[in-house]
Amino acid sequence: MPNRVRHVAGFLMIFFCGSAFAVEQSYQEPGRLVEVARPRDGVSAEQLAKVQAAVAAYEKRKGKGATAGKDELPFRYPFFPQAGIQGQDLFLTNFTDLNTIPKSVRDWDCSDYTYDGHQGHDSVIRSFREQAIGVPIFAARGGVVVDTHDGEPDMNTVWDETKKANYVIIDHGDGYFGWYWHMKTGSVAVSPGQTVTAGTQLGLTGSSGLSNWPHLHFETRKDKAWVEPSSGPCHTGESLWGDQPPVDRDFYAADFYLTRGRIELPDEDSFLFDEAERTASFVKGPQTVGMRIDLRNLPTRAPYEIRILNPRGQSVFDGSNAFQNSVVYHLSYWIFRFDLDLDTVGTWRFQMVIDGNLLIDAPFRVVASERQAANRAPYRVAARITQPAEAQFLTCQVQSPLIARDPDFDIVSYTYEWRVKNRVVRKVTSAALADVLAAGLAQPGDKVKCKVVPSDGKRSGPAATAQVVARP
Repeated sequence: MPNRVRHVAGFLMIFFCGSAFAVEQSYQEPGRLVEVARPRDGVSAEQLAKVQAAVAAYEKRKGKGATAGKDELPFRYPFFPQAGIQGQDLFLTNFTDLNTIPKSVRDWDCSDYTYDGHQGHDSVIRSFREQAIGVPIFAARGGVVVDTHDGEPDMNTVWDETKKANYVIIDHGDGYFGWYWHMKTGSVAVSPGQTVTAGTQLGLTGSSGLSNWPHLHFETRKDKAWVEPSSGPCHTGESLWGDQPPVDRDFYAADFYLTRGRIELPDEDSFLFDEAERTASFVKGPQTVGMRIDLRNLPTRAPYEIRILNPRGQSVFDGSNAFQNSVVYHLSYWIFRFDLDLDTVGTWRFQMVIDGNLLIDAPFRVVASERQAANRAPYRVAARITQPAEAQFLTCQVQSPLIARDPDFDIVSYTYEWRVKNRVVRKVTSAALADVLAAGLAQPGDKVKCKVVPSDGKRSGPAATAQVVARP
C-alpha cells in the first residue's frame, strides 16, 4: 500500500542563547506530513465461494425464497453495527462504489469516499493497540446466523489473496443478508443457526483476510448481489437505515501524543501498530520532545501555528507555517520534533491551531526527577444512555473529549457494565466510546443502568453512571 508523503515547509527549532530563546528556521530535518492511503479490502475467491454455498444451502433448507421473516414495517438498519462514535474514534472511509466505469468512483453522496469496485461500508478504528483492547461488532438488525469463520490471523497490513478472513453472515429478513468481515481472531461469538437480535455482539474489529487496516467491512446483499443501503443524490430511493451514517467531511484530530525523543514511523505498519511510548512528563532541562497528531479531512494547504507555554503562561515557542497538500487528505498524520529547554518545574501547555481551529490545548508537566513522573489515572468521564426510535436496544455513550482522555496521553479502555433491574446482563472492556445492550435484554419499563470505568491499563479513573427506563 503506497504512501504519498509531503514534507512540511520548514522544521522549527529552538536554539538557546544563555537564558534567552531565539527561533530560527531550519530545513535540515523537516517535520513529516503523510497521507495514509485509504484501507482496501476484499474477499478471497475461496471464501466467496464458501459463503455463497452456505447461503444457497441455507435458503434451500428454509424453502425457496424463505428468509428470517418479513416485517410489516419497511426494512431498516437501526444503527451502524460497530462500537464507538462515527467521526470520533470511528471513521467511515469507504462506501460502495456506484460508478460502473472502471477507474472512476462515486459514492451515494456523489463524492469519492470509496474506491474502484468496493461493495460495502468500511469503518476504521485508530490502531492495532485499540484492536488489542477490543472494539465490538454487533448485529445491525435481528436475524439468523447463516455462516461464520474464525481462527485466522488478524493483523494483516498487506494485500495477500491467500489470506482468509474471520466473518459472520446473517439473514436479516426481507431477503437481505448482512456480511460482517475481517474480525479479530478468536472473537466470533455466534454460531450458524443462532437467532440474534439487534445489538447482539458478533465479534471484534480486526484486520483478517484481505485487509490492511483494522476495520469493519459491512456489506448488504440481496438476490445474490450487493446493495448500497444509503440513499442520497447519487443513489435515490429509500434508505435502508433508520439513522443513516453520513459522509464525514469535518476536519478534526483523531489522536495526539507527546513522547521523549523523536518519533520514528518509517512506514504505515509503524503508524498502525503505534508502539511509541506516550508521555506527558519530562525531566527538567534540555529535552527532545516528539509529537504525533492523526488528522481526518485535512484541508488543502492549511496554515498552522504551534505554541508552547511555560507555567507562567509565557510563550517560549511560537512557530507558524502551512502544509503543502494540494488535495484534501482524508487520513493523515504529522510527526514533529522539538528541542526545548524545559527550565521550569510545573505545568506547561502545548497548543496547536490548524486552519483557524484550536485542535490541541494539552497540558504536560516538567518534573525535577524521574521518580516524580508517575503514571496518572484517566480523566473523569460522563455517560449517557440513548434508545433509538422504534428500537429495543440501548446505547451507552462515553462523553469525553476525543484527545484529552488521559493526562499522560495513554490509550484508554472502558469497562461497560449494564444492569437491568439491578442485575448484570452485560460486562465488556472495550476501546470504543460507546457500547450496545442488545434488544431483548431489557423490557419496556425496566430500569437500565450503565456504569463506565475508564482505565489506562494500570490505573482506573472515576466511574460514570447513567440510568434510564426502557421505552416500548
